[in-house]
Amino acid sequence: MPSNDSHIASPLKIGFTYDLRSEWIAAGLTPDQCQEFEDIEYIERMAAALRKLGSVDMIGGAKALTKRLASGNSGWDVVFNYCEGYGTVAREAQVPALLEAWGITTTLSDSATMALCQDKGRTKMVLEHYGIPTAPFACIPPRCSWDASSYYPLSLLQQCRHREALATFPLFVKPASASTGIGIDSTNKVRNHDELANILDCMSKKYPDQSILVESFLEGREFTVGIIGTGRDARVIGISEFIFHGDLDVYGYASKCYDSPDPTRHFLQMSSPVAQDVAKVALDAWKILGCRDGGRIDIRHDTKGSMAKPMFIEVNPIPGLKGPDFSDLPWLANENGISYDNLIASIVHSALKRKDNL
Repeated sequence: MPSNDSHIASPLKIGFTYDLRSEWIAAGLTPDQCQEFEDIEYIERMAAALRKLGSVDMIGGAKALTKRLASGNSGWDVVFNYCEGYGTVAREAQVPALLEAWGITTTLSDSATMALCQDKGRTKMVLEHYGIPTAPFACIPPRCSWDASSYYPLSLLQQCRHREALATFPLFVKPASASTGIGIDSTNKVRNHDELANILDCMSKKYPDQSILVESFLEGREFTVGIIGTGRDARVIGISEFIFHGDLDVYGYASKCYDSPDPTRHFLQMSSPVAQDVAKVALDAWKILGCRDGGRIDIRHDTKGSMAKPMFIEVNPIPGLKGPDFSDLPWLANENGISYDNLIASIVHSALKRKDNL
């Protein structure tokens, strides 16, 4: 539930930044380039929840925000940031960086955390340093940086610190900076060197400006963990398990975006030992990365040892918020007694706790 801290104004003046799919297509992008952006119906759904807290100024994306800041026409108590950004691998950091430069309170993570978490390989490096369990991995630099005449990406796997673990198949390969499961399907799981070489070649050509992450494939159960709050106030509000059927054991873009019946979801009882182990890894990672206000962390069991061990997969510092009938974080909240409107309010009030410190 949202905080009732006395320093929070009521009603609030809320700025709302977002990337609208139709506007980006009108600007010349293809539908494939706009996969991470939202349709107007979902933006309006979020705006309706925000209007229960006060007035909402529909700003738009980073360019529209820049114009508003330069004109001095703001006056927001807080900005609800839902911008994915475009054009760089650190695109999710664009709007937070602008608002930080102007000293304006914004929801969700700051620009440094957004930039870090956008790169899945670097995120794992940081967490590994702090002892957060994650699958053995290696990062292949962006293809645009290769010396084509002499570069052999597989040689990096033979030189990296996890080379012994990565010599055992299956492995999992994915673009390091794509979001929403983009670039992920069953072909990302490779079972031999030929498949590995092929997917590295194909993926590096499709995403030439991104690192490619290669990691040991985790064969166990997969979970997503919903978190709200920041630092010592952060708490897990729900955990769901993806139940795969048939030969499917990868949760990718098609599963997320096309109302696929596979995988199905099972909500865990928070008091169960499995849920508590998963929640601890997720919450520890959340705090170490400096994530704020609300988001999700994906966890999968490593079953190679005698006991299933929860391992960090990736973090979603801009969680899907399309509504309780679509996105994971609202689903998790609703299952545990937090309505969609209260989830949005909790994110806003978590951000407003920082306002006095700016």
